[in-house]
Amino acid sequence: MAMRFDPAAPYDVEHEDVVYARPDGFELLARVYRPVGAPAGDRPALVDVHGGTWRYFDRKVDAYYDRALAACGMVVVALDFRQAPDHRWPSAAEDVAAGVRWVKRNAAELGASDGDVGLIGGSSGGHLALVVALRPGPPEGGVDASVAYALGLWPIAAPDWRYRYVLDRIANPRPSSEPLFDPDRLRRAQEEFYGDEATMKAASALQIVEDREFERLPPVWIAHAERDENVTVEMTERFVDAYRAADGQVEMVLFPGVGHGFANMGGDDADHCIEHMVGFIGARLATRPAVSPGE
Repeated sequence: MAMRFDPAAPYDVEHEDVVYARPDGFELLARVYRPVGAPAGDRPALVDVHGGTWRYFDRKVDAYYDRALAACGMVVVALDFRQAPDHRWPSAAEDVAAGVRWVKRNAAELGASDGDVGLIGGSSGGHLALVVALRPGPPEGGVDASVAYALGLWPIAAPDWRYRYVLDRIANPRPSSEPLFDPDRLRRAQEEFYGDEATMKAASALQIVEDREFERLPPVWIAHAERDENVTVEMTERFVDAYRAADGQVEMVLFPGVGHGFANMGGDDADHCIEHMVGFIGARLATRPAVSPGE
């Protein structure tokens, strides 16, 4: 059996951009990171969903940890998706599900296994990853969007809760330790994407779990930054508690002394977070049998 995942990250990484979907003629790109020299056909695949309040950034913003995970022998597929202000919920979630199906449908060409697909996302991308992991929807063309596991990095698990928090920070301003924290910008972005608070609540991964409206409950790993002011620790802890109450398997790691999005920025703290990601992914893959090319 070929080595499927190597936490030592021994591989060089190459990437290319490909079109993965055209919803209503809108061309969506994915950046595909491949490990150079890893045995083709036996690589686990990971779909990455970037953050940015459903409004900003693109498939390139998570490059630091996408490349690090690909160096462990994974095919990492980082998605663009439809964003505000031109698109509203649930367009982005539909695109993420389409991205998972695209990876499964093209697993042979990617040199990956279609049975080991995971999801990772940070902030608003963490929200999208969790929602699709919980409710992948029906198959299309015989291919579904279910995943074997998910990782949420400081995810906005409850957009309605985060919206009320942002409104409170606007109404009751106080100094912030995060230079990029801008509650007015966050408020506008959420309103542009969701329209109203009722839609935010309907899109809440926390609400889906608490109401037992999920289709699947895969293992989840969550990172949260101790000094995060974009998403509070309390929000993430409530999601973790709800997931466990629903008999889901979830692990949360609190990273001290850092703020929102720290793993995107490189350095020792980011590398420490990546070590935890690698450990979780490796443990998940160890529970599945290896598959040789052609089997």
